[in-house]
Amino acid sequence: MFLIYDVIFLLYAVIYLPYLLLTSRGYRGYGMRFGIFPLKLKEQVRAKANIWVHAVSVGEVMVLDGFIGQLSRYYPDHQVIATVTTKTGYELACESLKGKALVMPSPVDFSFTARRFVSLIEPKMYIAVETEIWPNLFRELYLRHVPFAVINGRISDVSFGRYQAIRFLLKGVLNQVSVWCMQSRKDADRVIGLGALPSRVIVTGNMKFDNGPKLSDPSSIDTAGSKDGLCWVAGSTHPGEDEIVLDVYSKIIKDHPQWRLIIVPRHVERAASIRQMVLERGLKNVKVIDTVGQLRNLYAHASLVFVGKSLCVGGGQNIIEPAFYGKAIVIGPKTANFRDIVACFKQGHGIVQVEDAHSFEQAVRDLCADAGRREALGIAARGVIAANQGATRRSIECLAGLLK
Repeated sequence: MFLIYDVIFLLYAVIYLPYLLLTSRGYRGYGMRFGIFPLKLKEQVRAKANIWVHAVSVGEVMVLDGFIGQLSRYYPDHQVIATVTTKTGYELACESLKGKALVMPSPVDFSFTARRFVSLIEPKMYIAVETEIWPNLFRELYLRHVPFAVINGRISDVSFGRYQAIRFLLKGVLNQVSVWCMQSRKDADRVIGLGALPSRVIVTGNMKFDNGPKLSDPSSIDTAGSKDGLCWVAGSTHPGEDEIVLDVYSKIIKDHPQWRLIIVPRHVERAASIRQMVLERGLKNVKVIDTVGQLRNLYAHASLVFVGKSLCVGGGQNIIEPAFYGKAIVIGPKTANFRDIVACFKQGHGIVQVEDAHSFEQAVRDLCADAGRREALGIAARGVIAANQGATRRSIECLAGLLK
């Protein structure tokens, strides 16, 4: 099975590498993903006993920020090795985890690469954030008797369908995981349905509710657009949503000229094309962000927030961050990847979810005109956060028995 997997993964890599080069998604040190390590890094890795923690991208790195602090207090004699897959996630991890963990690119899941990573790190425990299933890496860890766990686990609707199609291949891999700390009962039932041992699956909640935001330098964010300082932040936007946001904003400022708009695209390479849209519409007081790691600071200064990937592309993005600041939040209908989080906020009346672009415009218009409604939504959002905290502590407790 693993030989077949290597062949399939190799074919995928051959197709993906040209795309990687053309879209500039590679990054400094990318060669380490294939097991090519600089000497200095080898010395740093081997300096202490290691706990290996893996995250894919920005969202998972945000979870690690708070988790690693608690993990290190629990295991003060170990250093944390954090591996990250995507370019934006890796860059953010290098900045946010500095002094907390040694950051490396994650291994490409070939059998020989997995073997080289495990041989170098010699982890006493391996922890994956959310549901990252890497058959070759898991097998190598299992053969070396390394306990490993999944924290903040979830299985989206799309992923569940894909995993079901290869369930017969996954069961043995899933049974190698020592403990599954899942976000919800539905996520737990799904991973059990795919073959995980029920005795190893625990519902611990969503750690993102614990991941309180930290302002790095609020003074560096230019949000003042008027004497009233009213700012609408459209965060994590995807293609199609920027046009809708700009068109709605162009109508709103006719009645409410004191509002300013800041757009933060999910992929910063799209910033130039969004600026062109702003110019074509002749809009002023619109700022487009082209750097990573600014969104939390911007949410802190916002009077109104739209969280993207929910109107057009689908799947949703994290709404917990602006909720920590007590902001009025609007999202679209396509939030399948955050279904349980959205359900919590809807139940607690801490969010406005719209059906389409037309209802989006109406909701934004109403909130721009009603400060009392914005304040009430923000208070309710904070209440939802407070009611759902504690997942990080519960996850640490689940891991306590794994590392002797």
